[in-house]
Amino acid sequence: MRIELPISKSIANRLLILQSIHGDELMPVSADLPEDVQILHRALTTLHHSTQRYTTLNLSNCGTAMRFLTAYAAQLENKVTVLDGVERMRHRPIGQLVDALREIGADIEYLGEEGFPPLRIKGCILDKHRIVTLNNPQSTQFVSALLLISANVQTDSTSPYITLTHELIQHYTTLHNSTQRYTIEKDWSSAAFWYEYVALHGGEITLPGLFRDSLQGDKVVADIFAHLGVHTTYTDEGVVISSSPLHPTPHTLHHDFVACPDLYPAVA
Repeated sequence: MRIELPISKSIANRLLILQSIHGDELMPVSADLPEDVQILHRALTTLHHSTQRYTTLNLSNCGTAMRFLTAYAAQLENKVTVLDGVERMRHRPIGQLVDALREIGADIEYLGEEGFPPLRIKGCILDKHRIVTLNNPQSTQFVSALLLISANVQTDSTSPYITLTHELIQHYTTLHNSTQRYTIEKDWSSAAFWYEYVALHGGEITLPGLFRDSLQGDKVVADIFAHLGVHTTYTDEGVVISSSPLHPTPHTLHHDFVACPDLYPAVA
């Protein structure tokens, strides 16, 4: 059986911000892509095409778009951007990121409760050489948002999502100076449910677009399910997963899912 997985939304969202910052054409987005990728794409397209100094964006309940766009809009000189969303969004904290951006000169105002959206952001020149320390971040996306706009941020977090941001920035910068285009990997976290299927029912499934040297931290799913009777074979096309009699299912599996929370439902 062959399964076509969705693209990695973690990579896609970061790529959209990088494309915008470099003035490149945004990747095409179709209706079958993750909703938060579509929301961020629409927001960036609106900002690019708007001839008005003042733009209001409704980001629904997409936390990724809110965090990444807060940093992105802060460095859009002479642009005023209001970021809002549904009622639930207005209860998602963003104060830690706003404080960090204010340290480097951002002009951001809360339009409701202190520390929460909606935000009015007056874009200006930021002092990106100044070191900003963001320890124990409430969301690693706060750190990634700062990194994506080239802020000089230091953190004690060792999240694979921050590593992903660092590596993607490096890869994109290299490709930006060449004629190559960046190809988005398929989503390792989505693969977890097919690993679960093979662990429970056996068989063999081909998952194209997944690779051993993936930037995604959730590639650890292959190692986790190796202990649950699923063997992973890496090919030029992707991976083939199959039941393995060499690894009987253990009575107890110990793994820290703090760095890969999206894998927990499938493993559980």
